[in-house]
Amino acid sequence: MTVNPVVTPSVAVSASSTTICAGTSVTFTATPTNGGTPTYQWYLNGSAVGSNSATYTNAALNNGDAVNCVMTSSLTCTTGSPATSNTVNMTVNPNNPVSVSIAASATTICTGTSVTFTATPVNPGTTPVYQWYLNGAPVGSNSVTYTNASLATGDNVYCTLTSNITCATGSPATSNTINMTVNSSLPVSVSIAANPGSTICAGTSVTFTATPTNGGTTPAYQWKVNGTNVGSNSPTYTSGALTNGQNVTCVLTSSESCATGSPATSNTIAMTVTSNSAVSVSVAASATTICTGTSVTFTATPTNGGTPAYQWKLNGTNVGSNSATYTNGTLNNGDVVTCVMTSGAACASPTTATSTPVTMIVSTTVVPSVARLVDSQPCLEGCG
Repeated sequence: MTVNPVVTPSVAVSASSTTICAGTSVTFTATPTNGGTPTYQWYLNGSAVGSNSATYTNAALNNGDAVNCVMTSSLTCTTGSPATSNTVNMTVNPNNPVSVSIAASATTICTGTSVTFTATPVNPGTTPVYQWYLNGAPVGSNSVTYTNASLATGDNVYCTLTSNITCATGSPATSNTINMTVNSSLPVSVSIAANPGSTICAGTSVTFTATPTNGGTTPAYQWKVNGTNVGSNSPTYTSGALTNGQNVTCVLTSSESCATGSPATSNTIAMTVTSNSAVSVSVAASATTICTGTSVTFTATPTNGGTPAYQWKLNGTNVGSNSATYTNGTLNNGDVVTCVMTSGAACASPTTATSTPVTMIVSTTVVPSVARLVDSQPCLEGCG
């Protein structure tokens, strides 16, 4: 007789992991004792699953699922067969999709403008890792923001986020890409000119014209005289009341989006204003009461004449030459002589003046004669 001892089969189940993220594949392994060539039946929450295998794999477990195994030993003389394993209870955490988006303080800028890019994460965890990229090259630091003041047009910026949250999916995540438009800076300036000039006579109307550089489509002008605002928002300013020593400037505010040096102040035009000078002329004659045929010289004495021009007139008719003197030896009684002087002085007012008329008194020449009386008496001794 061969008497086999009675054996008690048992089975223990272990899992590759008991705390997992949703969708994680878990392998359960049965370790038999006194199983011989055993058969296995796996159970998930009391329902038969799997196959007759020492392992059971599942990638669709839910939180709280319970897995165990029933082993039937092939040995003889067993007691307690089939044997039921321990139960493995699963902890399944939900997945946390990770993403990140970025925004810029501005995407269309002027050269040298500082731009701050800010990342907005989804499921970053407690200690996320940020990596910024400029044109594909790593830049910046492990920060939720990245700032750059030397961007060029066409530059592109994006960010990657590595999350440390439990059950992160899609980590590291890559953000959207921001493409930059960088416009060149435009230096603003303005120059002004005066017409007819900066040296004028009192009361002369002067028009100042502003010539802008990079003023934009709607520049704003502010004219100033000695620092006080005058005029209107116009590229020209006209005044007929300027005084000596006044300074005229213009301030230009550009409408260009990338203007630098705006508002800009023009050159200064210093005005030289000369007072107007009253013009007159007087005429003196070498004589005003004469005999027929006497030559008379008339002399003009100008006031504020500068380099004057003279026009003599005899009874309203032009005579003589452009000279300060006029001589005539054929004057008649009642002839009237005047002089019109045109001043050459810079600020003459008026420019021409007419003298007071000189009226001539001309007497006819008298020829003296002697008459001889003849006595009718006979000649006495001593007569003829």
